[in-house]
Amino acid sequence: MKKHLSMPTHQQGVALIVVLLFLVLITLAGVIAVRSSTTDLKLATSDQADALLLNTADNNNKSIEQLINVDTSNAEAVTQKNLALSSAGMFGYFMNIGAEENRGDQIVFCYRPRADYFFRMNEATVIDPSGGSKLTTGSSSTGGFCRVSKAEDFSSARNNVMTQVAVTRPSSDMVAAGPFEFVPLEQTITTTDVTSSSPNFRLFSSSFLPGLTQAKENDILECLKKPNQNAADFGYSAKDKDDNDITKYYDETLTQCLARLGVPATTLVEDVKLENILTSKKCLDYGKGTANNAFSDACQKLLNVTASGTPKAAGATGSKN
Repeated sequence: MKKHLSMPTHQQGVALIVVLLFLVLITLAGVIAVRSSTTDLKLATSDQADALLLNTADNNNKSIEQLINVDTSNAEAVTQKNLALSSAGMFGYFMNIGAEENRGDQIVFCYRPRADYFFRMNEATVIDPSGGSKLTTGSSSTGGFCRVSKAEDFSSARNNVMTQVAVTRPSSDMVAAGPFEFVPLEQTITTTDVTSSSPNFRLFSSSFLPGLTQAKENDILECLKKPNQNAADFGYSAKDKDDNDITKYYDETLTQCLARLGVPATTLVEDVKLENILTSKKCLDYGKGTANNAFSDACQKLLNVTASGTPKAAGATGSKN
């Protein structure tokens, strides 16, 4: 008689259940691993986006600093600096003699580092504190603002990030300053020379990634027209239900509006001072006469005197002594 080992039916069922439980646990572990990897990837992408936005906004501010602090031997750079300080420049616009009506205005333009120039007033928009446009260039709806459909408005050839800039000179009630805080030392204050003071400015550099959202270009453009800070302080013209002219106030800033659309964005705010650097030249040591210490040619031209220190007639040119 042959004998064989057999397993009861109820034990076979238990073994099957155990195997199924192991399969379920393995499946759950795989799902958790996939979800964890996806989350890590999203976190890494978010960190990269934040770094890109911050670096691009900071590069704009550095470019503005370099625009003013130029090497005087570079003729093209000096020309761009003089343009920025002229009445048609981003800083010179706010430096009108005795004028306060433009304080609080914002000069808005798109940062285009790939262009052969940094700023042109004919590609900017001037917005007053009430939200109205004093100057709009190009199309009435897009002048001065970054346009998603324009490749040249992107900060790099990869067409991934844009930076919109707003330059303003805050009004006196927006800046807490001490007496003569913005007056350089060792210089006389005059009303005929705008360089006798050191005006302060505020820069808003808003970088955003339009490619990471499904938002429409017109919706993004409407966000770019909104204030950079203190939205409720800025009004705009509108109509009520009876078609009467009224003033409404914004309920969100530029960055908040972009965030609502799902557009990653960062606004870098920086206060800067346009300070005149004074250079001195020693013509004579104090207490010494001119008998044995003749003025150099440079000092003669600077002081309009002869080598012995005798004042020249008004309008007279240098003479050899």
